Amino acid sequence: MSTALREAALAAVAARLAAALPDAVVERARRAPVDTDTEALPRLILRGEAWQADTTQEPGQTHYSIGFAITGFVRAGSDLAAEQALSDLHARIVAALAGWTPDTPGLGDVVEQDADFLLYDAEDSAKPTGEVVARFSLLAIAPTGSPWAP
Repeated sequence: MSTALREAALAAVAARLAAALPDAVVERARRAPVDTDTEALPRLILRGEAWQADTTQEPGQTHYSIGFAITGFVRAGSDLAAEQALSDLHARIVAALAGWTPDTPGLGDVVEQDADFLLYDAEDSAKPTGEVVARFSLLAIAPTGSPWAP
C-alpha cells in the first residue's frame, strides 16, 4: 500500500527535526497539553495543517502545498533566559527546515511561513517557560488524482 503524500511529508519533517535537534523531544499530533513544569524540554510538537492543491502548474500533475506547524516548548532559569531560549529554539527549527528538501520522491523544499512567541505568565507556569509556534509549508508534486508518495 502506498503512503499518502501528507503522511510522507510529516514523517520526513519529524525525522529531520529529531536528527537536527537531538536534545529535543519530537512528537507528532499530540493533543494533550504539555506539562512544562515536569516534562522534558525542549519539546517539539509537529501537527499537520493546511492542504492546498493546484492543477494549473503542469498538465497531469497536481502541486500540493502541505502546511504544518511546530510548537516548541522551553524552560529556563529566568524570564529573560526563557525568552532567549525561545528565540534560539525557533532559529534552530528554521535552520533545520527552511530550504531543506526531503529525500522522498515528490516532496520539495520546505518554506518558512510565520511564527508566534509566547512567554508564559507567572500564574500559568511555576517556572520561566514559553512556547513558539513556527509554521511552514512543503511542496509535493504527484500525478493528478493520485496524492500518494511513490
